[in-house]
Amino acid sequence: MRLLKYFFIVIAAVVFAGDTIRPGLEPTENEYRIENAVEEKLVNAIKQPLLDGLDVKDALQDWFDGRLLDSQDKTAAAVKKWQEGLTKLKDLKPLPIPQWKPIPDANLKKLQKFKITGHSDVTMFVVQWEVDKLTQYGILMYPTTMEDGAEYPLILYCHGAAFGVPVNFCGWLAEIAKRGYVIIGPAMRGEPLFQMDIPVKGEVRTCEGDIENLDGEVNDCLSMVAAAWKLPFVKKNEFAMIGHSFGSGVGLLAAARANEQCKAVVSYDAWLVNPQRFYWDRMARRANNWLSWADFCNHPVEEQLAGLMTRSIVHNAQKLKSPLLFFIGGAYQGSVFHQSHDDLHKRLKAFNIPYTYEIVPDGSHNFVLYEGTAPALHALKIQTEFLNKHYPPLNTKKEDK
Repeated sequence: MRLLKYFFIVIAAVVFAGDTIRPGLEPTENEYRIENAVEEKLVNAIKQPLLDGLDVKDALQDWFDGRLLDSQDKTAAAVKKWQEGLTKLKDLKPLPIPQWKPIPDANLKKLQKFKITGHSDVTMFVVQWEVDKLTQYGILMYPTTMEDGAEYPLILYCHGAAFGVPVNFCGWLAEIAKRGYVIIGPAMRGEPLFQMDIPVKGEVRTCEGDIENLDGEVNDCLSMVAAAWKLPFVKKNEFAMIGHSFGSGVGLLAAARANEQCKAVVSYDAWLVNPQRFYWDRMARRANNWLSWADFCNHPVEEQLAGLMTRSIVHNAQKLKSPLLFFIGGAYQGSVFHQSHDDLHKRLKAFNIPYTYEIVPDGSHNFVLYEGTAPALHALKIQTEFLNKHYPPLNTKKEDK
């Protein structure tokens, strides 16, 4: 089952060819208010149990059935269905917490060395590996001059958007690597290696598979981590994660699945932190931050709910074992992004998991990509101090402390 393609504010809204719309949801694509009072009442009644991870499948099925009838101009029958749904929200049981498999094994193969402008002190390779019988691509960075026999701490970088690793971000990553880290960055399945068409050994590389936003991307990340641990200059069985937007959502799940092996997390404007909230926003005709939601709804209701639980770091928060640093842009306060972070932080407090939350003044969703701007510099200083404390580089300079 796929939780299918997604929306980012990173470059622009992404429209994916091949997406379909569940029959009955066609009108909702361009609606920003619910016209029928009974439907609105049912949607509002479903909200809290859905966010709480309860099994609302019967009421949700009645909502879908009513939507189909309403789209066929059978308004009276639709209203009857929605009224029936209102009676099916009592004595709800929690949905099961997903059981995750062990970290998948893999081996890295270096394909081509690349120069990073202005960073001769950092070496970067495009690498290839296999996971779930799929060929994946990503980047590997490390200091050009390394201590003999030394093992460097590993950072997993999880990019935003659906266009591969942002090449304009490599300089920012190089600044981190040269301080004494090895950095890996998977492009993730179904995506091109880079955001630009850059040939590697004469070919523009694209990761095999389909964009899932479910277990697949998490497997991509963790298999690359497992492969990097086999490199002689990498510290074994531990890593930190830095992620942005979609990548941060995936990276948080990777950190949770790795448990104690993940030593620190830095999250920038994570997307789909609480997919239940994004899902409900579309039901309620609010802002469309999940462009393929109507496509996802083609799955049977039980599969939809199971997929939401699998993708939700809110409902898996108890599995996070490392210190956490969350950044989010302050320029879009009140959005589902901020609401989802609030959901997560309540759960973290309930499990006594330490975290820091920084709302960056005037920061857009993509502020971390705008190197040298005030929001990015503000966050970078905090990030450096956080990593120095919780997952220091091999050669931490005194001026960085």
